[in-house]
Amino acid sequence: MTSDLRRAVLPLVLAGLLLGAAPARAQFDLGSQRAGTSSGAFLKIGVGARAVALGEAFVAVANDPSAIVWNPAGLASLLRQEVQFSHTEWPGDITHDFLVYVLPSRKLGGSIAVQLGMLSTQLDETDEYHPFGTGRSFYYSDFVAGVAYGRRWTDKLLIGAGIKYVREDLGSQVGGPSTSATLVDLGSIYYLGYGSVRIATSLSNFGAEMTPSGSYVSPYSGETRSYDGFDPPIQFRYGLAFEAIETAQQRLTVATEIVQPADNAQRIKAGLEWTLQRRYSLRCGYNFNSDVMRLSAGAGIAVPLKLAQGTIDYAYTDGGPLLGINRLSLGFRF
Repeated sequence: MTSDLRRAVLPLVLAGLLLGAAPARAQFDLGSQRAGTSSGAFLKIGVGARAVALGEAFVAVANDPSAIVWNPAGLASLLRQEVQFSHTEWPGDITHDFLVYVLPSRKLGGSIAVQLGMLSTQLDETDEYHPFGTGRSFYYSDFVAGVAYGRRWTDKLLIGAGIKYVREDLGSQVGGPSTSATLVDLGSIYYLGYGSVRIATSLSNFGAEMTPSGSYVSPYSGETRSYDGFDPPIQFRYGLAFEAIETAQQRLTVATEIVQPADNAQRIKAGLEWTLQRRYSLRCGYNFNSDVMRLSAGAGIAVPLKLAQGTIDYAYTDGGPLLGINRLSLGFRF
């Protein structure tokens, strides 16, 4: 293992091991029983139709603007200005929108990216006296804004880091709590020197507990209490990707990764992307040990424009009891 690889990968590997061995997560055998033990769960929602269609096995691919979410090291591979907008429709009239802008900078020796994201829905207010609604409604919303930087450290090694502000509003218009935090993302990609084979690691959503504001009255003791804080949804990813076929006419990318979330069981993901004439793409992916949203598929097309190169990507995820989930991404490269 070269010194570049050790410096880039080992710190993140150690961080992932610490996540699995920390006292708060010592009962690792509980697996999915840890579900629901973190705040800011919307940060785990996949961003970018292309990445989602690949089964979210994107940590070692990460070569479009959505890399700011999956692995900020991938931003170093973007050499032109790019904009990407993603929209997802969830059951229950829940929408998830995400915008990323990437600016390469020779002066800084890498690429800078800015992200804005929001998940929102409108709900009817109910209480014990009005179970069918009080006539009032309120908005539930999650918001994230951040900046990230990725650079090529050597000819084989890419590194990246990001910082973001996260806020959850749980109906503050009607007296509900809200919570916020500042979180950090780290990532690396290393090309092994065997064709296009690369390995990658990333640590996402690392930060302090998110504690809701305000207080509540205990229904048991009648006491006024403060809300408990919860850890953010920290995730450690490590994966591998390579081009099984790469010619002037077609390219077949194979990707796989292991995800270790702090609040759930370990998951294995894999995906394939076949691109023809550098314009048309078909994708599929699978999440091997998930109860829902296992299978995903999608397609994309590059559209030459007068002032930019446009891309349109679509992804469908089999949501099981949630039915199908549709994602659409639009991108522009200047």
